[in-house]
Amino acid sequence: MVRSALGLLALLLVTTGCPAKTDLGRECTLVKKLPDGGVTPILEGDIKEGANKDFISLGSVECEDFVCVRDADFPRPGLDGGMFDPNAVAHGYCSRPCIKGNNCPAENSADNDDPKKRLTCRSLLLDSDTLQAICAKTPEKCTAFGNTTSPDFCARGTSPDGGS
Repeated sequence: MVRSALGLLALLLVTTGCPAKTDLGRECTLVKKLPDGGVTPILEGDIKEGANKDFISLGSVECEDFVCVRDADFPRPGLDGGMFDPNAVAHGYCSRPCIKGNNCPAENSADNDDPKKRLTCRSLLLDSDTLQAICAKTPEKCTAFGNTTSPDFCARGTSPDGGS
């Protein structure tokens, strides 16, 4: 009797399921590839000129899909007087490739209801045709884009920066 009750309880738990664990939206370190194949953190000074643009970093081991992004509106750490520390490690948040129209549920479910933190599937890279052409012509260059021909990733904001 106890065994069948435990079996029924286990079946109930399996069929109702658990919410999928995700790291989307979790803070991560932006990284760049080294010539030896390793990675090193990107510093704020490295992206000073691109401060108001979307930024994608492939290879972040802090993220399940190794994708860390920073959208154009991501807050940057400042020093007294509002100046940025060029030697500070640059951060973003975990992302993943996605298909437009699909959900991008954040690790922190409260972020899904916050317009400034809600993740949507949108373009962050070159347009799809350009990515496909690069990958077809020179497959080794395709690795710089994470071997994807899709420009779409889960990201905050609505920056028109992607795909241009």
